[in-house]
Amino acid sequence: MEGVKRYWYKSTWVALFFTMGLLFTFCGKDPVFEQGDYLYEHDDFTKMENINGILIHWSDTMELSEEQKTMVRNLVANLVRVEGGTFRMGAQSGMPQGDNYDPEARDNESPVHEVTLSDFYLGRFEITQREWRAIMGDELNWSEQYGKGDDFPAYNVSRNDALRFLEKLGAMTRLPFRLPTEAQWEYAARGGSNSLHYRFSGSNQVDEVAWHHGNSDDVLHPVGGKLPNELGFFDMSGSLWEWCSDTYGPYPYAPQIDPLADSGSQFVLRGGAWTYLPAYCRTTCRDAYNSDAASVAVGFRVAMERLP
Repeated sequence: MEGVKRYWYKSTWVALFFTMGLLFTFCGKDPVFEQGDYLYEHDDFTKMENINGILIHWSDTMELSEEQKTMVRNLVANLVRVEGGTFRMGAQSGMPQGDNYDPEARDNESPVHEVTLSDFYLGRFEITQREWRAIMGDELNWSEQYGKGDDFPAYNVSRNDALRFLEKLGAMTRLPFRLPTEAQWEYAARGGSNSLHYRFSGSNQVDEVAWHHGNSDDVLHPVGGKLPNELGFFDMSGSLWEWCSDTYGPYPYAPQIDPLADSGSQFVLRGGAWTYLPAYCRTTCRDAYNSDAASVAVGFRVAMERLP
């Protein structure tokens, strides 16, 4: 935030009473002391809320309900900080002794190439119907036929819908929420620096970690019902395809640093879904969809850059 001085204080510090007294005298304000974190911004002390080591700066222009704040706190508490690193992205089926060999790899998963990522945050779960309803104040086209309930993932979400959600969430908290890049998504699904190189996110046995066409009984299931992967992420294989921020296109051969593709007309989907065969639930499988299209097999999870 340019032009803003940031100083965080704890009101239990004895020295703070003297310092704040001087500041409020200078600013003509009455000092009010509460437990918690404060942001000194443009001669005002603004109450911050520290959740999961992330400071939420509640909007002073939006009237937020307690349910909305509860949902935001829960969402921020479930952000996992992913330590950046370098990995080999993609898969190939032509060379059994080569990098990232997978006999089920499709042509669009090649060439296998080197990617280096900075640290970032990613949601532990897909956005649920309760979270969507609390933040947005409405429902999408959810039905009992496919799965409806507070803990079910929000589906029938177009990419444009997901961006609206992220924009409102950012306005509520002044935090830079967004969709993950495709590289961030694959790195997290593989387990990041803790990767055990599974074909699916957290296991080589798809039924342990994914809801797919073979085990879903033709219906969605609540989030978190399968085992997590090495970093504690749930449902990155199966459940719903998840939107990424990249446009869809062929992979480059050259090494990449924090890549983001932005030249295509469709956008990347990752992870497979409850209506798809297990091969589509592999961590390297990718697909594409129009930004305004929605499906019972598509949802999303939130990402955020690491804060300084």
